[in-house]
Amino acid sequence: MIEQRWQRNLLVFSLPAIVLLFYATASLHFSYTPDDAYIYLQFAKNLVGGNGISFNAGEPVYGITSPLWLFIVSVGGRMGADLYIAAKAIDLVLASLALIVFYFLAYEIIRDMGVALCATVAFSVNAWFLSCAGSGMETSLSVLLVLATILFCLRNEYFLAIVFSALLTLVRPEAALISGLILLDVYINSTSKARALKMILSLVLIYAVLVAPWLIYAYLTFGTIVPNTATGKVGWDFSGGEISSTMAAYVRTLVAADGSALLILMTAGAVLIILLRRPKVDEKGGAQRLYLFRQSLIGIGLILSLSIFYIATSTNVVSRYLLLLTPFVTMYAFLFFFEAVSLSRWQRYRYVGVLFLTTLVMFQNQFFYRRYVVPGVQAFEQGMELCLIPIGKWLRQNTPRESTVITADIGAIGFYSDRRVCDAAGLASPALLPLIHPGQLPEDVIERKLFRVCCSPDYLVHRSPIPEKLKGDPELIPLFTRPFAQTSLAETRTMFYTLYKVGRPGAADSTRGL
Repeated sequence: MIEQRWQRNLLVFSLPAIVLLFYATASLHFSYTPDDAYIYLQFAKNLVGGNGISFNAGEPVYGITSPLWLFIVSVGGRMGADLYIAAKAIDLVLASLALIVFYFLAYEIIRDMGVALCATVAFSVNAWFLSCAGSGMETSLSVLLVLATILFCLRNEYFLAIVFSALLTLVRPEAALISGLILLDVYINSTSKARALKMILSLVLIYAVLVAPWLIYAYLTFGTIVPNTATGKVGWDFSGGEISSTMAAYVRTLVAADGSALLILMTAGAVLIILLRRPKVDEKGGAQRLYLFRQSLIGIGLILSLSIFYIATSTNVVSRYLLLLTPFVTMYAFLFFFEAVSLSRWQRYRYVGVLFLTTLVMFQNQFFYRRYVVPGVQAFEQGMELCLIPIGKWLRQNTPRESTVITADIGAIGFYSDRRVCDAAGLASPALLPLIHPGQLPEDVIERKLFRVCCSPDYLVHRSPIPEKLKGDPELIPLFTRPFAQTSLAETRTMFYTLYKVGRPGAADSTRGL
């Protein structure tokens, strides 16, 4: 009784403290807003304004990944909230809620409150999770939903699990893989296969009822059920060179923040398998094997299936995609480590080992976060404020309302300019997607004027490490150039964004300069 009361008090005080510390840390870079977030804001602005799901008003296009996130942000705008503040505030709240669900799932898997709390502390400082929280993107919602899906699956509440899985599919389409894992879990862990098949049919029906309406709407409205973001970022090039390149980039991104947890997961997992396969295994040991298999099937299956999908399809993986699986890397690292030590001769030191593991994971993430992520975020914030946002505002103040501008970075420019945008990356201009799909860069589309297949712009924004690179083109009149110090963690070169007016050679322009 006293032990239960102590554990309850520990949870009541520890979990809110973890969430509060996470919230305060993530709030320090609340102003960090990726250009992709402005794409959602532009879609939401048009949806709230009665212009449908479109980037350019009246031009329906499937240029977003998450329709569910778009609807959530739009509801905030419909209620009178500023779209920018609504998206970022909701995002930060959902990230905090995800940490709470992370703890309950960790406890469901590990069945030890202290270890589950340590795993939660370790994940709360995950560099990628911290950087995405409050960014205005769909990432925190996807983390919350994937954790809730697995939690209810492990609790055998399959109907709730499939509902959350369906919602997750409307946030990250590749998460549809989880639905298959849920069905597999039902079949394997059911004592009656006939009953399991009936359950599977019911779950498939529920999933279809929740997902099909959007797919039907998307097909009738956009002519496709696949978002342009997937078409543009998934290569579907199954050549060995592309797969190797994708794997290298994938591993670098994963190891940057989760290398220590991944190493512990693999090492402790291998040791645990050896310990559980010892010749003399009593009845308790056999039950332990079945328990660990049940607890690990869907989580480890998710890590493997998503990894294989991203690598095999040559997906241009960015850090936020990995947050569908990195919570489970942390969680299972703690589970396997704790169980392996508990079965060894050093079982009396298992909690000391857990504290060491917590410190190790936190140290790696905090080092990477402070050394690379924070400076990168700050540089990006400055670049947006001094480069892309001013370009968008200048276009709104100095160009005719019917003007068209072509650019490869459409988010902030489209949101602030209120002008029709031709997207050199193809997300809002799907006619250009066939040019991007084989590996053609958006800059190539602009420089070679391939955009003429679908638009005739009045203004052009070109990105290059060389300022005014296209000034020798007789059809382009350079107006002004703005530097962007660091467009991403990987791209540390200063890029220059130059705004050009599209016209005839020698045509004077009194608007030159900002």
